[in-house]
Amino acid sequence: ISPLVNGVITWINGEGHKYYANDHHTIYRATKRSLLKLGVPINKDEPSDDRYYIKAGNNDRFKINVVPHEENISRLSIRVNFMGDKDYAELIYQEVDKQLGIIEFDRNGNPVRRN
Repeated sequence: ISPLVNGVITWINGEGHKYYANDHHTIYRATKRSLLKLGVPINKDEPSDDRYYIKAGNNDRFKINVVPHEENISRLSIRVNFMGDKDYAELIYQEVDKQLGIIEFDRNGNPVRRN
């Protein structure tokens, strides 16, 4: 499984998949921070315990799924509506990679979960 977790994005029928060596809650929070940082509006956000679903961008340009694959291994999938947005989706993946090491804290100094 290690080659999958090393950061290879596979594209199948307009949908990119990337595996991470983190739980899906962490990937979800990093994805939301990435979208906000890149200025991509989040239109729909459906969190649950077993998966996360986000629609983002103008005209629901990106459909994002974060699902657990195994314990501490998650898959981030981004479906692109328009073929020209593949590069933008790869930019989102790069920003998620940067956001993984960031921990947000509340006013009392406690880590914040599921934002």
